[in-house]
Amino acid sequence: MAAAALAAALMTAGGCATARVERPVVADYGADDTDAQLDFWHTLAVKSVTCNDDAFHAILLDLDGTDPSADYAARVASLKARGLLQPSFNSPANEAVRRGVVAIAFCKITGIKGGVMMHLVGPTERYCLRELQYDNLMPPSSPNQTFSGVEMVGVIGKLEDYLHGNPANYPAAVMPPLPNPPVSSKSIKAQ
Repeated sequence: MAAAALAAALMTAGGCATARVERPVVADYGADDTDAQLDFWHTLAVKSVTCNDDAFHAILLDLDGTDPSADYAARVASLKARGLLQPSFNSPANEAVRRGVVAIAFCKITGIKGGVMMHLVGPTERYCLRELQYDNLMPPSSPNQTFSGVEMVGVIGKLEDYLHGNPANYPAAVMPPLPNPPVSSKSIKAQ
């Protein structure tokens, strides 16, 4: 009896608290220019926890190539307007993002309709995550689990490959052109 009381006391003493991020990456690298976006991705990749604000900024950057939102409330409003967040979503910006929240957004972005359960109960965190695991877009996990920064960058990459194909699988003839023409030995000699 005493052991059960001790276990319950330890669990309520903070062992089950939701993780929070002191300062989201987007607070420092939320500008819309290319350098800030690159800094955002590189800094996010080394964080131990991804918060809601950073996850939603990442999703908007991936979808649109830009995130003109002025703050977290605007990001949430933008994602809700697109139907990518549940209307009841109200978690704070610095709270660790749950995989289930991201899974619902990904299912709606990709158009994955799911199996019988998703058709019966709609896009819930649990069933969206299960469908994404089946399609290898998310690792095996629970809907309440969070992402590290590198995991978030990884699943965004998998989403990009799912939507547009993996460029590594393209034949050389369809590879996108280089942004700058390659330097030839003639141009080097002319300088």
